[in-house]
Amino acid sequence: MTKEEFAKIIQSELGEANDITPLTNFKELDSYGSLSSVLIMQLVEDHLKVKINPRSFRSIKNVEDIAREIGEDAFTS
Repeated sequence: MTKEEFAKIIQSELGEANDITPLTNFKELDSYGSLSSVLIMQLVEDHLKVKINPRSFRSIKNVEDIAREIGEDAFTS
């Protein structure tokens, strides 16, 4: 899965009307709420088969940050 494909999954799951790219700051989205970070961590686990520590997730702002946290090799080009 590419970063762009994963960003589209996040967009769909959050019900976000605007396009989400790998550089989109999650916290700036209209649809981002208190449970959104939990949902995104679950999406990482379900689709990329990697767990993110909730404490580490606090510093994650976008899909690019997720890739840096879990390793670029979790995504295809």
